[in-house]
Amino acid sequence: MARRSVRTRLVTTLTACLASALAAGVIVTAVLDRSGGHDHADHAHLDTASGLLVTSRSALRMCVEAGTGTGQDAIRADLLAGLDRAREHPNWAASYGRVRLTPETALDFGCPAARLPDRIDRTALAGPGITDDPSAYRVWVYVLDEPTADRILGVGQPADVATAELMREGQSLWPVSTALLIRQSRLGDPATVGRSLRTALGLIRAEPGGSA
Repeated sequence: MARRSVRTRLVTTLTACLASALAAGVIVTAVLDRSGGHDHADHAHLDTASGLLVTSRSALRMCVEAGTGTGQDAIRADLLAGLDRAREHPNWAASYGRVRLTPETALDFGCPAARLPDRIDRTALAGPGITDDPSAYRVWVYVLDEPTADRILGVGQPADVATAELMREGQSLWPVSTALLIRQSRLGDPATVGRSLRTALGLIRAEPGGSA
């Protein structure tokens, strides 16, 4: 029963994210039409029993895009402190309890095909978008300076989430990597980082109005 509950929760979260992605229907339809909607046996598959979401991942890893002004050691320490907060959530054990997590290798600086949206909205992509070969990174973290954060997130908004990667499974597209866009000045607040990571990891839903 517990395993079925986890599967239902993850599918519900994914479906909510997919609804946003489908708003960009022209892109989704065009890609599915080119492929004929066929499944490919040689690529990763959706895994709703795990918070990692795809079968090709065995460890929780995040990539980080950060500008100048804050050293990597400080960013790493702040994100790991927030991750410790996220791990206190009651849904953590069911979603990530069997996932390998090594603090020394959980964060990589530099995301493949990183891309920032002009503004955050329900169709925003912050990453490569549709792919048949998802990256190893469940979460893509973008650390934003104040002017960039004001432009993308909105004035004073601490953080928000968007889709980074979507993968085709059968006739559907599923979000399999989440982007967390966070204001650099809020990295030192473990509560904000922890809450934002819980949202990015699918442990809780994004709050209405955009605050992660």
